[in-house]
Amino acid sequence: MLDLGAPRLNHSFWLEHAATAYPPLSHDLDVDVAVIGGGITGVTAAHLLKQAGKTVALLEMNGVGYGATGYTTAKLTVGHNLIYNELTKAYDAETASRYARSNQEAIEQVARIVREQAIECDFERAANYVYTESNESVGRVEREVEAARAAGVDAELTTETDLPYTVAAAVKVDDQAQFHPWKYLSALARAVDGAGSYVFESTRATDVRSGSPCVVETSRGRIRAGHVIVATQLPFLDRGLFFAKAHPTKSYAIAAAVEQRSAPRGMYISVDEPTRSVRSTAGDEGQRILIVGGEGHTPGAEPDTRRRYERLEGFLDDRFGATAEYRWSTHDYSPVDKLPYIGRLRRGDERILVATGFAKWGMTKGTLAASMLTDAILGQANEYADLYDANRLDPQRAAATFAKENVAVAGFFFRDRVRPRPGNDEVDRLAPGEGLIARIGGKQYAISRGDDGALVTLSARCTHLGCIVGWNTADRAWECPCHGSRFAADGTLVQGPATKDLPSQTL
Repeated sequence: MLDLGAPRLNHSFWLEHAATAYPPLSHDLDVDVAVIGGGITGVTAAHLLKQAGKTVALLEMNGVGYGATGYTTAKLTVGHNLIYNELTKAYDAETASRYARSNQEAIEQVARIVREQAIECDFERAANYVYTESNESVGRVEREVEAARAAGVDAELTTETDLPYTVAAAVKVDDQAQFHPWKYLSALARAVDGAGSYVFESTRATDVRSGSPCVVETSRGRIRAGHVIVATQLPFLDRGLFFAKAHPTKSYAIAAAVEQRSAPRGMYISVDEPTRSVRSTAGDEGQRILIVGGEGHTPGAEPDTRRRYERLEGFLDDRFGATAEYRWSTHDYSPVDKLPYIGRLRRGDERILVATGFAKWGMTKGTLAASMLTDAILGQANEYADLYDANRLDPQRAAATFAKENVAVAGFFFRDRVRPRPGNDEVDRLAPGEGLIARIGGKQYAISRGDDGALVTLSARCTHLGCIVGWNTADRAWECPCHGSRFAADGTLVQGPATKDLPSQTL
């Protein structure tokens, strides 16, 4: 296998030995289903559809697993922070119960696929803990235990963990799981490729036209298909207005090798701020890889992202006496009403399907989405279709969050066009690895300096809807605060919903 040429913004443990295995699309093609996106949702859906007898073309802009799935903490759990109390208050106990049941079924589906396909992906059963170190938050944890139990989750209130520090209270749920996401996806992709189905990497989808058949336009050719699944985290097709219904958040993670005896075997997420996510996974003989995550914020809106990694590294050193060897970050999208969007892109069109709004719990929800979308294409009923309907509209529950997030987007859009920007002097003082937005001659430029001292000058307008990007110093990337697109320092698109690179500019 050849090393993948797509830009890597940082060093994810999951992608340490990942490499490309598949060619780009080289000619027009006809299949039953085109799946756009080589992450957990897209690859799982492609696998399920092929098993059901469909021919599939799986398209990935970079490489399989090189999107958000390759930059996750890779937990498979129903313990999504304080979600059951939130869902019970916003909806009812039945909604919370269906949410729990659907996510647990997704965990069992991953376990079943691992077993049936004999996938070596470090799959382990583990308990999940949602915990607090603060006495002031014990009541919140206690209420979550009650709500989780009412939702059918076998939750336990405890203070006993295998963390090296004391917790004031925790929600414990047994029989959850964790795995190595790239090993899992690479095995599924191998099962998809062949016998009339295909996996294409380095192939960027740019448009989809519905019809009979649908036509997927790509950077390499066209694919005609009876159905299309858009599994690109946030749909790059703006027709469903998902960019207004799910807002981006950025998270960070670091990892270090530790001795087996000092590695926690449970999976942990704190309710305290800043959030701390802790788990470990298999490492070399006698070691585990300890993963710590957190430090979320709006993409493109943090003046010095290096501080985010530094805080995680301080926590890792203080609590575990370890030094980070890997660090990575990614974006995810939170829905305005707490539930993911899974189903039709638009009402009345059964041919183009989407899934988004996983709120940082994409390993379970992405697997769930793959099952639901497969059922939709096969014409089979799915008991969760109404709960996660991608076209649902619930003003009572979503209006406040919808308004807040879109006012924030409007603020980014207009503020960045009128506030003062650095000029030539500040550009001249840029050090290697630094970047800024400069207004020069009435235009705004995204300018960074490489390690060789050369300046890279790009358009500052995100190619999605024109918001002004911001520089991520730690990852050396441009990020859109409005809808979460990411671009490498040279302007190469890394993560959508944009479909085009930031164009080069001449000062």
